[in-house]
Amino acid sequence: MIIPPQAAYLYYGNWSAEVDEIVLNTIIKLKEETQWMHHDFPPWFFMTAQKELQSNTRIQFTEAEIKQRMDFMKLRYTTFKQVQTEGASWDVVAKYLRANDDLWEKIFKKTPFAGAYYHRDDPHFSKLARLYGLDNVKKEGETEVVVISDQTEKISDGEPSCYEVAGCDAEVNSPCGFPPRTVRRKLLLDEVEAPTDRESSTELGIYFIDLGPNGQLRQRFERGRELVSKPEGD
Repeated sequence: MIIPPQAAYLYYGNWSAEVDEIVLNTIIKLKEETQWMHHDFPPWFFMTAQKELQSNTRIQFTEAEIKQRMDFMKLRYTTFKQVQTEGASWDVVAKYLRANDDLWEKIFKKTPFAGAYYHRDDPHFSKLARLYGLDNVKKEGETEVVVISDQTEKISDGEPSCYEVAGCDAEVNSPCGFPPRTVRRKLLLDEVEAPTDRESSTELGIYFIDLGPNGQLRQRFERGRELVSKPEGD
């Protein structure tokens, strides 16, 4: 088979491998800086690439020409991937697609532009993949399914539980509780709950401990509204 050299397929006019390199580097930089997730780029991407080309090559390209070139770059990426799906194997080290002539003829009939990769791989494929990696981009409306594993992992008995706290003597593996500072101690006998207003209580048999005005301990006993004070020791 007589297949033209790769340059006959990839380059025309003022376009060359060096010019492609500048455009691709600029678009990749803008895409990563803006986290652009689509394969169609905004006009200001092309405007920036236009300025870069003018600054580095002195060649005048219009924004429309750069956009057209980027569409052609996408064609290069998809074609190179398609050739591999047809059965050709990519030797990355040798930069060569390995396939017999029968397979190449079959590929050419289906995709004539595949002739661009008969002699070697695409010189900018790694950069093209960063821009048009169709298999790595999540499509709009795509929902992600989370599969919960039914396998459980047994926790070793020798390892401390995440609920155990050093210094606690609790029998269960629960966090140690410490009383807050707002807790008040009640000095009640027989665990009888005293009324809030003890002096005005009419309940019979309310027996509690109180402190006298001089700090002496007095035992007080209420019988209705009659209050009898007993000195300590009686």
